[in-house]
Amino acid sequence: MRLPFFNSKKSDNNRLETFEYNDISKEIDEIKKENDEVNEDVKVATVKGWNVYTIQVASVEDKNEISEIEAVLSKEKVPFSTIEIDGVNKVQTYVSFDKESIRNYLESIRTLYPDAFLAEVKMPVLSLEYTSKYSYLETISEQLSSLIDNFELESKLWTNSKDNLNLKEYNTILTNRKTMVENIEKEVEQIDYEGADVFKSNLITYLNNVDRNIEEASKSANEQKYNISEGIFLNSLQGYLAFINSI
Repeated sequence: MRLPFFNSKKSDNNRLETFEYNDISKEIDEIKKENDEVNEDVKVATVKGWNVYTIQVASVEDKNEISEIEAVLSKEKVPFSTIEIDGVNKVQTYVSFDKESIRNYLESIRTLYPDAFLAEVKMPVLSLEYTSKYSYLETISEQLSSLIDNFELESKLWTNSKDNLNLKEYNTILTNRKTMVENIEKEVEQIDYEGADVFKSNLITYLNNVDRNIEEASKSANEQKYNISEGIFLNSLQGYLAFINSI
């Protein structure tokens, strides 16, 4: 039922004399239509969740202790990277999308650090709400998903050819990643509303780190310092988790 807005007029003796009303039902319908259109225009872009596996050798706060651990791992040519979570530094070695391939390294790492354990790192789903005005967020989500696929290709490469790395294939993966990063950065620069400032800033920081990692990883692999390249790969994956946690 629709009730019109109305005004009443009173006579001099304070009795109701007439009723006048303005039927604004048309205006109400227009507002409702506009609201429905806004609601229908809101979409959600998602970047899939994914898991990787690594071996954690230490969780410490003392930076001197971290340096000592990293020195041992470097000497043993074990790939590693350190990530800070909730104020605690976690030193991790090796990484893969495949759990069993990482499990194969566990015993050898335990000869150095008996308390080392297999850790699953869960990368949550990233959901971005947007309207047609900000449709580039859909493009960003698609490109981030492609970046994750690219990471998975590198993971398989390390699993299948660690002792005899296919440099041509490896450099192709890194070249494609660099192009992806550049394309994402172009889309991110379009973000122009205050509510996404943190997302924009932290994503740019992460992409810059990935870009630097590409250069260093390629250089190290071509010098056959494979443990450094693989450690850099781990760093890029850790960085993604840090980025997600930051927003």
